Amino acid sequence: MKKNKLSTKLPVLLASVAILGAVIAGCGSSSSNSDPEELGFQDRGRQLFNANCGTCHVLAHAASTGVQGPNLDDAFAAARLAGMDDDTIQGVVRAQVIRPQEVQPGYPGIAMPANILEGNDLEDVAAYVAAVAGVPGIQPPEAPGEGPGAQVYANNGCGSCHVLAAAQSAGNLGPNLDEVIPDMTEAEIRQSIVNPGAVIAPGYPNAMPSDYGTKISPEELNQLIDFLVTSAAADGQS
Repeated sequence: MKKNKLSTKLPVLLASVAILGAVIAGCGSSSSNSDPEELGFQDRGRQLFNANCGTCHVLAHAASTGVQGPNLDDAFAAARLAGMDDDTIQGVVRAQVIRPQEVQPGYPGIAMPANILEGNDLEDVAAYVAAVAGVPGIQPPEAPGEGPGAQVYANNGCGSCHVLAAAQSAGNLGPNLDEVIPDMTEAEIRQSIVNPGAVIAPGYPNAMPSDYGTKISPEELNQLIDFLVTSAAADGQS
């Protein structure tokens, strides 16, 4: 970015960066390619994002739905419109992870720990967010796993909170689905999705969104349950 462009757009850029106060709880990609279509679902950075950031932040490409922190697509869309390039966004992400800003008004009690990611993990996260955040029309890549339920799982950000080998997800805020699903009935799985507060797994917070019963259509809910039953059970029996 040339100096004259930066000087004329600096106020807008700073405003965009300020939106990120409690942002970036670890989001990434091992690829340095800035073309989102070439960032595969198995990309290491996307997995790091889902495991470390997706529980707090919305990012369309990662299919994450967290609301405790700012929406990264909204924040960086403004920055892109102001002329911020991928390299600059990557630097902003890196800086926010190393030294997060104070808790942002509107997000009381939510603060991101400093240095939640370091080294190569941090670089992968910063590159990933820089490549995909705020890109107009971006969608999650095709999900791994068998059947339409795999895409439902991915599109609703389930991997941000749960481990499921078939979905290549590594979230750790909720129970490991490969371990718990084989011992659950379909009715219990359905209840855990549409009414997650009814039974809370020991040792885990009651952090699962409560609107999946209306957000996910009945057909997609059935597809998701079928995917969980068949893939987790298959993994557990391997």
